[in-house]
Amino acid sequence: MKKTLVCLAAMTLGATLSWAPSVLSAELKAKPEQKYALLMSHMDNEFTIQLSGAVKDKAKELDAKLTVFDARNEIAKQISQVETAVTQGYTGILIEPVAVDGLGPALGAAKKAGIGVINLNQKVSDTSVIDSYVGANPVEGGQIEMEFIAKAIGGKGNVAFLLGPLGSDAQIGRTQGYENVLKNYPDIKVVYKQTANWRTDQALKLTENWLQTGTELAAVVSNNDDMALGAVKAAKDAQLIGKIKIAGLDAAPNALAAVKNGTMDATVSQNTIEQGLMGMEALVKLANGEKIEPVITVPHALITKENVAKFMK
Repeated sequence: MKKTLVCLAAMTLGATLSWAPSVLSAELKAKPEQKYALLMSHMDNEFTIQLSGAVKDKAKELDAKLTVFDARNEIAKQISQVETAVTQGYTGILIEPVAVDGLGPALGAAKKAGIGVINLNQKVSDTSVIDSYVGANPVEGGQIEMEFIAKAIGGKGNVAFLLGPLGSDAQIGRTQGYENVLKNYPDIKVVYKQTANWRTDQALKLTENWLQTGTELAAVVSNNDDMALGAVKAAKDAQLIGKIKIAGLDAAPNALAAVKNGTMDATVSQNTIEQGLMGMEALVKLANGEKIEPVITVPHALITKENVAKFMK
């Protein structure tokens, strides 16, 4: 089923997809002398843990020597890690960037040094410094999430947006998706729109503050699941579970559990595991001289209480 969804998304989004799990070449293996770097923006939430876990699983399958670097959400630290990968002669870099800007010179130097560079999940602004981008279309994800909420609240009411770090690719794209949908729902009013930086604790405080103003909220729409779960906690404490619709994005395990038990209304999968698997495979193919596509896109999927069991382990 996943393979079918991937193919459909590629046609829909105009992306060319070279990966399919059932046709992975048995002879594709990393060479003994090769070593690879996975550069993560941070390792502080379910999404990044799941994504890096998928990369590590694929690396093990391909006999690839993989080192994971955690930038702790510091762009300067991630730039330094790219530079380290260059000076230490890594074969390839798989990077989930801290920010879309700022990494250009370092990644450009890596590519110039003959190191393969695959950009994972959040697309850097200057794509000339990477060999390929692997990820989901954030606008599509936001549209799916917002369309669900719009219908769930009957096309009218006050809503609040919990945003990721301002200026990040996912924040911009997912929020644009929300706005695209709202053009068709003039009776829905966005009364709050603030960043909680992907964090549950910050989202909890923001939502508590919004509820304390007395403004009646029909829904909280979040750029990711961790922030949505902060809204769930605030709604639960205010005895408003079921009265306020809450949705997130990432299909993180804790969010899937919340959807299953009815405290959260929906999440949207961006096929996190697929991104990790595809990214690592593409990097080994690139290092072995195989051709890869410049853009490899995975699809989103809406998850509600009706179908959540299919997505839980």
